[in-house]
Amino acid sequence: MSSDLSEYEVENEALRLCAQLEGLSMSAAATTDSPAKWVDSAPLFREAARAVCNNLVLRRKLGIIPAFFPLVARLLVTLKTAIQSVYTAEPTNEYGDDFGRCGYTSWKSANGATELTTAVFHLIRNLVAAVPENQILACQSGCYKTLDEILSHFSLWLQRNKTNSCPDIKVIACKSVQMGMQCLANIMTSNPIVQNKVWPRFFGESELFLILFETNDCKTVNYVLLCIYNCIYNDPQRSSFLLQTPLGRKILHKILLLIDTPTNQTTSPSEEDDHFEIVYAIFKTLTTSLPPAHTFKSQCLLNKDTPSETAPIHLNSLNRAHLVFLKLADGNMAENSGTSLWGDGYAKTTIKLMEVLVTSLQRFHDAIVAAGSASGIDAIGSDVEAIMLILTYFGRITGGDDASVEAAVVAAREAGVFVSGPEEAMWRRRKMFVELGLVEPVVKFLVVAGKIQPPVAGGIAKSNGMGGPKIMEVDERVEEVLDVVRKGLYMLKGAAIKVLSNLSYKCKEGQDEVRRTGGIPVILNHCHIDDAQPFVKEYAVFAIRNLCEGNLENQKLIESMEVIGLPEGQNEGLAAHGVRAGLSDDGRVRISPVDF
Repeated sequence: MSSDLSEYEVENEALRLCAQLEGLSMSAAATTDSPAKWVDSAPLFREAARAVCNNLVLRRKLGIIPAFFPLVARLLVTLKTAIQSVYTAEPTNEYGDDFGRCGYTSWKSANGATELTTAVFHLIRNLVAAVPENQILACQSGCYKTLDEILSHFSLWLQRNKTNSCPDIKVIACKSVQMGMQCLANIMTSNPIVQNKVWPRFFGESELFLILFETNDCKTVNYVLLCIYNCIYNDPQRSSFLLQTPLGRKILHKILLLIDTPTNQTTSPSEEDDHFEIVYAIFKTLTTSLPPAHTFKSQCLLNKDTPSETAPIHLNSLNRAHLVFLKLADGNMAENSGTSLWGDGYAKTTIKLMEVLVTSLQRFHDAIVAAGSASGIDAIGSDVEAIMLILTYFGRITGGDDASVEAAVVAAREAGVFVSGPEEAMWRRRKMFVELGLVEPVVKFLVVAGKIQPPVAGGIAKSNGMGGPKIMEVDERVEEVLDVVRKGLYMLKGAAIKVLSNLSYKCKEGQDEVRRTGGIPVILNHCHIDDAQPFVKEYAVFAIRNLCEGNLENQKLIESMEVIGLPEGQNEGLAAHGVRAGLSDDGRVRISPVDF
């Protein structure tokens, strides 16, 4: 239909379409010959949908006809009844054919009802697009409730009949769900009045979003994600439904796992990219509208009815969604120095998380290295990956680059603390992290990591933290699991020492805390080349410099340490080159020719 029609012609066309739709609705409601009528009516509804698609004035004229949206609402109710009747709750063979076993009464009824439903969804989707008045009228007439019920019934039927339903019916049912989700999204998009009315339904009365995620259909999932993003964008109140309701936390869990596990095996690379972009946008919206720590902690409360912003993080409450959150946070901080993830609030939660993860790693060591059993530690790989992300985070936030300095100044200002300049702001931040207890779990991590993966070359200082016991009796999985964990520890010791070095830089509180927690001998044990930990020697030497700068107690401690000799087996490698290593009387390492 041309968009150049006069207003009078558009009004006439709107009245004609309304009368035509009323006749089609009455015909579709006739139960005696519904399947045939449904098939015939579907193209006419699609034609009406195309007519209003490119004509904004026609959409508005249709919407202001008093009887129009009540008519659409009644038609949806008729279709809901038909869909629920045709698509049976459980597969049966009541009709003596194969259709009952597929979960619907007859192919003709299923095809006709589904085609007509999709066409009506198409019409409503186009009618409400970019017309706030039509969105409100569709909401007031209850269209969204009936849409919800139809989509839920379709989706549950698809889940129940994954293998035994006829493929062609599954295809058109899936397309109907996709169109219906677009329709529902269009009713709410960019309309706060409708969003505030409809949004709470999907976190209490209805489990539609959760059900649609279970369809494992990439397009359907994308439409749900877009709908969620549009509704929570720049709105803390609607965003909070994802964190403060049991259903919302489950939905958020599903959202995060979409980029941890592919939606289905046939997902194309472009579709996977679409998932990532939308999930990342939802993540940024949540962490902008609400404190990031609240989003992270919400995933510790998946099975609890009452959320608590101060709830502790427990070892058994960590899951893959937390790991996805940490990955997204790492990417967001790398690209944006203004994100709230640079703030003090998220850092406090991450320190607590570090304590939990190091405790988990200690339990792993006790179970497999000390006891020789590989049972019950399948999740340790995720814990090690999470530790890597946290150490990267603290290495970034405690460093001296422009982004971390700017964030420290902003954090001080937000806390109402006057700082004379960037250097004092960084000192304040490092001191705060020390007081919150960051040093101890990082030192403990180095100790435990040293037991799991001893250095290739031995240390020069006495320390209870290095050189764990040998495994005497092990089950067949121990070496396999140890290899996985050791690969995960690659570069992590250097990252941990970097954090301690940063915390000690021009911060006496950090220097003293590293000494108090036994970190100095642990760091000294890494002042050598380790093939499994590139650059760990350089990080360790730099850390010792920061620890000793202006700190007599640390200098005296290092001076008092005893040289305990060269690493076992060191001379075996040197002998091939005709030299050997030894210690002189003053404790220095001397290289001399092999004595034949």
